[in-house]
Amino acid sequence: MKGTNSRDQHRGAEALILQMIKLRAMALVATHDLALGELAARYPDNVQNLCFEIDIQGEEMHFDYQLRQGISQNLNATFLLQKMGITG
Repeated sequence: MKGTNSRDQHRGAEALILQMIKLRAMALVATHDLALGELAARYPDNVQNLCFEIDIQGEEMHFDYQLRQGISQNLNATFLLQKMGITG
């Protein structure tokens, strides 16, 4: 769904995931769409959220590449923008 607006992209991705649930398929979906993470609450027997986190220490980002439960809480793009002097 690359190249479409974010609402259309979300709807398509959600429809695909719901179809996989209906078909009892197993899949790994990588996304930056935080709203898709809400499917785990609606379908706890079928959807699980996992993420990689980064650790920001001073001016550095560190990756441990450990898969964790839940949705990522770090804002690495915001950190990188701030390092470039772009603030909002």
